Amino acid sequence: MQEAIDAITEETFSEKIILNFKTNRVLQMTSIFIALILISIPAYSMFSKYHNLDDEYQRDLIYVIGGESGSLSWTSQSDLQLNDDEVFTLTLTYEDFPEEAKNKNIIGLNFIVEVTDYDDDNEETTGLGCAVDSGEDAHDSVSGIVRVPNRELSNFETMDYRSTYVFLFDIPEDAYAGFDSPLFITGYTVKEIEEMFQTGDELLGEYTFEITGNVESGDSTFQCNRQDSSVTINYSLELTWLNVDVIEMDEFW
Repeated sequence: MQEAIDAITEETFSEKIILNFKTNRVLQMTSIFIALILISIPAYSMFSKYHNLDDEYQRDLIYVIGGESGSLSWTSQSDLQLNDDEVFTLTLTYEDFPEEAKNKNIIGLNFIVEVTDYDDDNEETTGLGCAVDSGEDAHDSVSGIVRVPNRELSNFETMDYRSTYVFLFDIPEDAYAGFDSPLFITGYTVKEIEEMFQTGDELLGEYTFEITGNVESGDSTFQCNRQDSSVTINYSLELTWLNVDVIEMDEFW
């Protein structure tokens, strides 16, 4: 009997609450307002995670990329001789990085090639007329290709010295501030720029360097023949690192 009375009482109480909610305009508006707040909290949290409104003004400013930087020697070779059209290929991976480079924020590499017999070629002369007029050396040269992960290949050619620098990460084209340099950035917040210059998986993959010998012999003279069998080069490979510091341009100047 008591259970039946309790059930009737509970049903009556529930009906009163529902009736009160249907007829009370203030209660209805308050409930809707609370519901909107509860819905907006996770939505705002998600939005603010990726868009900090306090930083939006930074997109209109120009920033200069600075910070502590340096270079690390990766590998090198001296007195490498190449015959005409001979191709030397060097293939490395991230696992071949020097140990100290793996604790640095590596942003680029520099491949340096030097033709060492540019001024004093190793041409041979034969013939009686060489004592009178041996002619002149022809300048040898080398051409090459640099391939790094996730980037377009770079070509080079030199008769004396050439340094080929390659960034190992992408900078959005719309980030350039009109100075045609990756060191001036606009359109992004400071945090976004800092993340832009932090490398990671971009470094994984193969690094391939090709050098092709282009051997030239000087013109022979009367009774004096000139021959050149090879071109001699030195090459070195450096990695560059950067602890990025984003500086507002007005403060920089």
